[in-house]
Amino acid sequence: MNDRLGIALVGCAHRQHAWSYARAVTSSPNARLVGVYDSDPALGHSVADDFGVPYTDDLAGLVGSDDVRAVIICGMTSEHRRHVELAADAGTHVLCEKPVATTVEDARAMVTATENAGIQFHVAFVCRFLPQVRTLRAALAQGAFGQVIGARAGNRGVPPLPPRYPPWITTPELSGGGALIDHSVHLTDVLRHLTGQEVRRVNAVTGRLLHDLAVEDCALVSLEFHGGAVANIDPSWSVPANNPWDYDFFLHLVGTDGGADLDDISESLQLVSATAGDGLRLVGFGEDPDAAMVEAFVSSVVAGRHLDPCATGTDGLRALEVALAAYDSAANGSRSVPLGA
Repeated sequence: MNDRLGIALVGCAHRQHAWSYARAVTSSPNARLVGVYDSDPALGHSVADDFGVPYTDDLAGLVGSDDVRAVIICGMTSEHRRHVELAADAGTHVLCEKPVATTVEDARAMVTATENAGIQFHVAFVCRFLPQVRTLRAALAQGAFGQVIGARAGNRGVPPLPPRYPPWITTPELSGGGALIDHSVHLTDVLRHLTGQEVRRVNAVTGRLLHDLAVEDCALVSLEFHGGAVANIDPSWSVPANNPWDYDFFLHLVGTDGGADLDDISESLQLVSATAGDGLRLVGFGEDPDAAMVEAFVSSVVAGRHLDPCATGTDGLRALEVALAAYDSAANGSRSVPLGA
């Protein structure tokens, strides 16, 4: 009997993420990759062959296999609901790529299906697992900065152009939109995760400024939180294609008693606090947040409960609600769009 958790990869359309998560599973001492499914057999076979596991076109059979206790879902965003509901029907735990869905209706249905099935539903908000974010969250929990009153954050990327990226990413019916939905969900989730506050109001502007795409490549979003904090976030696909890094992630946080500057590329975190001193901290050089997230998912399934800092399906729903409210704002002259409590 194999005691390692059997995991299947369902969908490979998020190619880089699918491959990274599969590598994390095969590198884990506590999990094993059982098989791969994708609606595109060539893509599915390619990933399966890379990791020496079988490919199958029988999705229901794979998620319902006795060898599979959990799935990692990396299909096109428009496919997520069907894949999650099949897993729920089989009683199989889920880690789903972000954004969780293209519509709030689908996201709510996914949360309901997994709750009714009694399975865990995780969302791949990998930024929670950055060592800088973990260190910053611990400092916030200790009250190092007083009350958080403001933030400026960015999660920008290179434009997802072929041949490196598949065309579905810039097809709104399949992806849900462009840069705004692609990257804002990470930023919204990190801010909710760090502050413990829900978003109250959203304003946004979007544009097709850099490339001839069917979706926006640039956006700026302003968030007002129920606790009073405000944040400006930049989720644009504005990193030059020849940049050494294909993304950036940064966060400037302002509190009543201090603040913080986080930069993922330099793997640095600068904390300035009236109670905790100040200085530059280099934390977690070389740590793989994808591997940390997958390992936390495995540990959660084994433990029978969500373990911190794993994101839930409801976290995915909340981030999606903000992204779709931002689209509403941008489509209506950047008007303010309220969200529920």
